[in-house]
Amino acid sequence: MCGIAAIYHSQPDTLRPRLQAALSAMKHRGPDGSGIWLSDDAAIGLGSVRLAVMGLADGRQPLSNESGTIHAVVNGEFYDFERLRSGLESRGHVFATHSDSELLVHLYEEHGLDCLRHLRGEFAFLLWDEPNRRLIAARDRFGIKPLHFIQQGGEWLFASEVKALLAAGVAPRWDESALLHSLAHQYLRPRETLFASVRQIPPAHLLVLHENGARESCYWQPSFEPDATITPADVRAAFEEAVHLRLRSDVPVACALSGGLDSTAVAALTAQRGPVDCFCVRFDAPGYDEGPQVRADALPQFRIHEVAVSRQDLVTHLPAAVHQSEGLAINGQLVGKQLLARAIHAAGFKVVLAGEGADEAFLGYSHLQQDHTGTAAAFALQRGVMLPAEGEAEEHWRSPSWLPALPTFLRAKLATGRHFAALTREPFDSQHILDGTLAEMDQTQALPARQSAWLWARMSLAQYILRTLGDGTEMGHSIEARLPFLDHVLFELAARIPAQALLSADSSKIMLREALRGLVPEAVRLRPKHPFLAPPLSHDPQTRDFVQDTLHSTACRNLPLLDHRAVLDWSAHLETLPEPERTRLDPVLMQLLTATLLHQTYHMT
Repeated sequence: MCGIAAIYHSQPDTLRPRLQAALSAMKHRGPDGSGIWLSDDAAIGLGSVRLAVMGLADGRQPLSNESGTIHAVVNGEFYDFERLRSGLESRGHVFATHSDSELLVHLYEEHGLDCLRHLRGEFAFLLWDEPNRRLIAARDRFGIKPLHFIQQGGEWLFASEVKALLAAGVAPRWDESALLHSLAHQYLRPRETLFASVRQIPPAHLLVLHENGARESCYWQPSFEPDATITPADVRAAFEEAVHLRLRSDVPVACALSGGLDSTAVAALTAQRGPVDCFCVRFDAPGYDEGPQVRADALPQFRIHEVAVSRQDLVTHLPAAVHQSEGLAINGQLVGKQLLARAIHAAGFKVVLAGEGADEAFLGYSHLQQDHTGTAAAFALQRGVMLPAEGEAEEHWRSPSWLPALPTFLRAKLATGRHFAALTREPFDSQHILDGTLAEMDQTQALPARQSAWLWARMSLAQYILRTLGDGTEMGHSIEARLPFLDHVLFELAARIPAQALLSADSSKIMLREALRGLVPEAVRLRPKHPFLAPPLSHDPQTRDFVQDTLHSTACRNLPLLDHRAVLDWSAHLETLPEPERTRLDPVLMQLLTATLLHQTYHMT
């Protein structure tokens, strides 16, 4: 696991120092070493900071093939690499390290761009092909690992984090169009960031740069063709393989644990090798705290570490969390993830297995249940976040022709965005903005629940859950997260399970629950989903001063698009509302606060 960077077509005399500046800004991603490779003509430079997880003694980067014609830097993990390595060695390839990352340069020699079809894991990489004079930038199928870039004139800069691009000389400016999309419906378009001219490689895409230009393409999309022959035994076998592959590590492995099905199943399989350290966030508010469930249903092999997160913590650590994650948040869950990663690091771990992705693969969310059956067994706190709030005025939002109806989660997001329309200097049309976003999304021909789940995976999962809440907080504390449910082989199997075998009016993930029978306690196996949410900031006197100071700050006044007077009037009115109303509006407050803190911490213009 690493932070990676590249500069292509730079001034030769500035190439190395600018690469070094980018790597220094990402030292948290790789505290165990760094390396830079420059081409002989200084047309291209690659750099890496390393978190040593595999091949501890000799896993340095950048990596090269035997002849020195292919060079690469890799962020992430390639699984099942021993089998692939053995096959490559039998065909004459000579490996110089014991690192899984070296697999890439030899697979590329063998298969060219088709090497991506052979890679299994979470990764982003930059590869220079000297014979063909081209740079390849690629990202894993789900966007678990980030990769950002900017083109300035004839120069291209790439990095795992935006802060590395800023350190290399990019000016920190707002992308007002991206901010508008975030206010209107929370999510950025697939290639956007909140920073002007800074783009990202979309999940499952690669970008090829050469002297004559650039070409982007998609290398993977799952099939959603239903297959009624898939059984719980098939699911169990694929899940066990996905977990066991991710337990391959040269350093100890921990687990992130909630009281839910997904993380408990991952931890239970991990514990089959022996006692496992499990880390659980505890919020100091009834309804939000999953700690009692974790304790009550923990297996004997679980060593539970509780990470207490108070209301005061939610504001004390929010500025650092925003700085590290480089994005906006809708809830104090961002701080919960930040403090969870800090605790795992403090306990001496570099690798943690977690349960993200199960709800996307096996249709576990209430909003997907709503799309499939017309009703949802909703956990109350999801209202206003994933489901439209009770009493929220419904509008007849239109959907593109390839969607029979607008997914429930997007209707909830548009309802939240409606509140921002009253806070901006110029009115905006949420529907028009959403149309632009959906026009750039992967289109699927599937049942409504599957279409909704895939849109959620490309919007919420990739842009928020994996990037802002995931990599942004984890790698900020030198923690590599591995996500078995986002193993693409397991996901492809799950994508073909008929929706009716997963969803009913009163249950979700039905076949997964059956597949996990006997692995997790029955109370966990049958428990409805409890979303990972922190208590709202607007409910507690302890957080009031922080909220008011932030909203009255110069940084908030200087935010683009927003009318500062309207923001202050809205926040004053918020305090007079009943608690349920304040809960519903907490995502609006959190986006205002985190936008202000992003503006402040990066000195945005």
